Amino acid sequence: MINRLRGLGSVVLLAVLLTVAGCAGSPATEQQSPAPEVTVENVSYPTGWSQEGITDIGAAIQTHKTTVRNTSRTSRLTTIDDDSNRTVVRTLDTDAGTASIRWTDTLFESDVHSYYTPAGVFEYDRTTGELSQNPDQDWNPNRVTSHEGLQQPLVALEMNATRTVTVEETTAVRYTVTGFKDPDSIPYDTASGHVTVAEEGFIAEYNITRENDEYTRQTSYELSEFGTATVTRPAWMPDE
Repeated sequence: MINRLRGLGSVVLLAVLLTVAGCAGSPATEQQSPAPEVTVENVSYPTGWSQEGITDIGAAIQTHKTTVRNTSRTSRLTTIDDDSNRTVVRTLDTDAGTASIRWTDTLFESDVHSYYTPAGVFEYDRTTGELSQNPDQDWNPNRVTSHEGLQQPLVALEMNATRTVTVEETTAVRYTVTGFKDPDSIPYDTASGHVTVAEEGFIAEYNITRENDEYTRQTSYELSEFGTATVTRPAWMPDE
């Protein structure tokens, strides 16, 4: 009986040793190396941009326009001078085939809202209450949602990439504005602020202040709801 128990114990001990040996000899589970951190040194810069800022202003603006073309979005451009505040908000809804523009200017006490639909263009002056209806007017979505003043604040800026950020679920580069590349060609003495451009190529936002001894102008731009913006029938529209 004792010999039988000893034999059983030996078998169990041998099984344990074999199991331990097998585990020790098994190759370690392969671990994937974490993806390298995206920095201003290794990010993919869109056409017209580099770590030192804008390399070609025309190419940078064209890259932006190409990237946002035919995509639902809302964009806001605000210009603040010493005596006025002018804001233009443009929204495009590609699913509904509608767009809108909200234009306000404190200097001229203007507040106009335009609504673009497949049935035409409608404009409402919120200051006077006047409604203009042009049911047969054609319109171009990309032209309606393009800001004419987008480029000017970026001309000849001296800036450098300081960090990467995430905007609209994509990687972007944030630049710090330090001045002008050629101050003698610009009617301002100093420039400050920041610019953010997405790796995909669109300008996500900027806030730039340019000034001289007599004049200060602050311009800000913001792109939002990229791919998700909606434009619904405004409350001021008359019943159909």
